[in-house]
Amino acid sequence: MTKKLHTSRPTHRAVVTVHAPADEVARIWGAASEVAAVDDRTCRVVSPAYTLEWLAFRLTSLGREFEVHAPPELAEHLRELGGRALRAVSPA
Repeated sequence: MTKKLHTSRPTHRAVVTVHAPADEVARIWGAASEVAAVDDRTCRVVSPAYTLEWLAFRLTSLGREFEVHAPPELAEHLRELGGRALRAVSPA
């Protein structure tokens, strides 16, 4: 008997504006995400994921500015992650 890794639908759906050309982001994020140009330097991304951690990793690894529109849990996760990163490099 074979087991599927994911038998259900992704639990999260991110809606994000990324300050990068749509073709660049689409190459990186692949076919599972919807990437639409807003203008020549900005795009809107709708991406499903099973975890907030995966979405946060993908967004921060782009190396571009972005704004999270949904879900609010992703924005909160990124705030916590950012705080943790700042504490890691702050003087004691």
